[in-house]
Amino acid sequence: MPAYRVAWQQPAQVTATVTVDLDELAQWAVDSGGVRTLASGYPGAADLPGLRRLLERNQHLRDELLRRWAIDHMPHS
Repeated sequence: MPAYRVAWQQPAQVTATVTVDLDELAQWAVDSGGVRTLASGYPGAADLPGLRRLLERNQHLRDELLRRWAIDHMPHS
């Protein structure tokens, strides 16, 4: 009987509950280079206090950085 090899891609949804302080998240985002800012048209390091305020006020940014933080801190097999 012949053997057949098949491959496919399928989306996966991952849900994680993470415990991280917003100050720590902001510092990680700045240190990892995941967040930059434009000043006078030139990219530069993000302002830590400003990023912390944005994390409090902007749920979309907070969720995205939490996703990236979780991926970065997940155990890899």
